[in-house]
Amino acid sequence: MILYVVMETAEKYEAGNWHRQRLVLEKASGDFCLMIHYKQLSRKVLAQLKPWAIVYSGASTPFEDYDVRRTQSYKQVVLTSDIPQLGICGGHQLASEFFGCTLGIMRRTRPDEPDHNPKYHPGQFKEWGVYPVTILKKDPLFTGLKKIIRVQQFHRSEIKRLGPDLEVLASSPACRVQVFRHRTRPFYGVQFHPEEATEAYPDGFAILRNFFKWAAARQK
Repeated sequence: MILYVVMETAEKYEAGNWHRQRLVLEKASGDFCLMIHYKQLSRKVLAQLKPWAIVYSGASTPFEDYDVRRTQSYKQVVLTSDIPQLGICGGHQLASEFFGCTLGIMRRTRPDEPDHNPKYHPGQFKEWGVYPVTILKKDPLFTGLKKIIRVQQFHRSEIKRLGPDLEVLASSPACRVQVFRHRTRPFYGVQFHPEEATEAYPDGFAILRNFFKWAAARQK
């Protein structure tokens, strides 16, 4: 079993439909996916459920407004669990703070450029849609992929300063930390949304499949 941890407020978690993403994770992993809210996550829950991989969802709530930093049971799992973990977009950013990273908005939009989603934080630059991302280092996460991948992006904030235990694996012109990996712990973070891959842009799904293949190999 794999665990899908939704990194939203309790209200948005209860009101949202997260099952489509869950089905994508099941297809990529070949295993059942259980979905929970991040406030339900703890080492005790992991001991009971025994997942072999954990995926943290994206989030529409601004990182500035989160109380996730005060959720010690979630923080403990991120920092100490030996189960392979993957953070997606907001899940990538929020977990990175526990590794010493600093978050912030990418920048303000310039007068001569469009706002690709003016309803979401108007006036702030966003990567919104399909964007190219350059792979910088060879890694099991990128098996079978070309140097430049094309993935779905939906964000206005980013990791501004990287923690000392993390290394950047992929980048884009607008956002330096598109993929990170912890140097000693089984944790990856991706700024983009691999679970939103399409037939026209399948690279994100390949990354999910590679992550689960890597995670499964660690259990042997």
